[in-house]
This record gives sequence, structure tokens and C-alpha cells, in this order.
Amino acid sequence: MFWIYLALIAAALQAVEAAIKKKLLREADTNVVIGTVSFLGASVLFFIAMYVHSGQVWHPGLSARFWEAMFFYAGLNIAASWYGYKALDLAEFTFLAPFMTLTSLTMAIPPIFLLGEFPSIASLSGIILVIAGTAVMTFRRKRKDKVCESEDERRRNNRKGLMYLLITAGCFTFTPTLGKVTIQESTPLFASFVVFMLIGLGFMIISVCIGKFGKLRSVLTEKGYRVTLVAILVTAVLTFIENASANTAMTMAPVATVMALKRTAPLFSFIIGITYFRERKDILKKLAGAVLMVAGAIIISIL
Repeated sequence: MFWIYLALIAAALQAVEAAIKKKLLREADTNVVIGTVSFLGASVLFFIAMYVHSGQVWHPGLSARFWEAMFFYAGLNIAASWYGYKALDLAEFTFLAPFMTLTSLTMAIPPIFLLGEFPSIASLSGIILVIAGTAVMTFRRKRKDKVCESEDERRRNNRKGLMYLLITAGCFTFTPTLGKVTIQESTPLFASFVVFMLIGLGFMIISVCIGKFGKLRSVLTEKGYRVTLVAILVTAVLTFIENASANTAMTMAPVATVMALKRTAPLFSFIIGITYFRERKDILKKLAGAVLMVAGAIIISIL
């Protein structure tokens, strides 16, 4: 039963990591810094773990299939993280987090059209729950009276953030399959080391291309950014522990079952949102939507 604790730890750390990044994103131009430092930091930790485990610094005889899958795996993760940061920066934490369960829905759709594999009745019920939860979260009763400017801005930011998150969810539809290929062609630790390194380097290149490399250099070198740097490094450690916990759990129990428990991350995010970020508007609606979406994601993952 130890795998249950590991899967729940992974879910909780995913929520905490996202909360720290949302807090950091309040400062302008921090997205490229977070992407560069957090992913490169996680890559270093996976490299150390790989070396301790195998005594190797590189996996020999990598195939072309590995690099083809890794290219798209890292690329989609960069795009997903970029738009995920935009979503975190704009929308409320309690509103946004449950929509990550949409990846369970999007991953179930391609096989229907590409392979003719239709979901079972149980999985279909999970899909319906996710859709119902989405409807509850986005439902807004029409009112004749005008809302205040701050409330109108909150709603606009939530809608815009959701659009960005849908792009993130779309990218994550394909990453599990690509990640599985990279692991099959190497090892879990090596694949994690390489993909996080490439994502971090990708964000560094982006910072140069959009003229934000100076911000990255400042965070890394100036004392005034010391707290920001430490917070980003903490997210790197959380990313490492989260992935290590989930991967270890999957060696003890079926992958689908572990991923189902990891889908409870939005519930941890909901708690963080109402306690730390003080997001207490429409609590019952958000909670109902989150519970429906998480329940649906769990059913889809298992069945």
C-alpha cells in the first residue's frame, strides 16, 4: 500500500509546485526564468540520481527512434509549460487547476478517430463527469445588473487563462506516449534527465530570442533576486521528487491506478487556492466542478 502514499505525495507536490510558480509569475518576465532554472535544476537532480544508480553519465547506443520521440517530447513540454505559465499568471488557482484533468479526456479521444477504439461504458461515464464538471466550472448565470470592474476583470482573466490551459492540455495529450518511447529506448532516469535538460535549454533560447535573457542573468547573479532564485530552485526539487515518487509508485502498482490517484492534484490545488491565495468567490461551484472532473479523470484512468 506504500504506492498509494507515493502517488498522493506526487499529486500534492504537483499542486504546491504550481502554487509557487503562480506566486513567482506575479513579477514581470519571470516565466522564462522559471522555465530555465526549474527544469535545468530538475535535470541536474535526475543526472545525479542516474549516476548513483547506474554509475553512467550517458546511455550508450541511443537509437534514432529515441531522438525523434525526444525532440517532440521536449518541444511539446516547452509549449505546454509556456502556455501553462500564462494561464497560471492570469486565472484564479482554484478555477484553473481542475481543468488539467481535461488531459484524461483528450487522451481518450484520439484513439476513437485514429484507431477505432471506443471507450467502455465505465470510461464513457468518466468522460461525462469531466464534461459535467467543466460545465459547472464555466457556468455563469446571466444577470441584468452590471458587475463591478474588478469582478468583470476576474472573469475575463479566468476565461483567457482557460484558453491558454486548453493549449497546455492539448500538448499533454501526446506527451505520455512520446515519454514512454524515450523510456523504452533508454531508462526512466536518463529520459527524465534529457527531457528536462532540453526543456530548460529551450526556455533559455526563448529568453534570448524575446530579449529577456537579462532578467535571467539578473536572477542568477544579483542579491536582490536571491529569494526568487531559491523559490525557483525549490520548484526544481519538487519536480524531481514528484516524478520520482510517481515513477516509483508505478513499479509497485498498475500505471493507470497510480495516474488515477495523481489526478487528485486539483483537490490539493483547491485547498491551496482558498487558504493561501484567498480565492473564495464561487467556492461551492468550483468545488463541485473540481470533484466531478477529478472523479471523471480517475474513472477514465482506471477503466
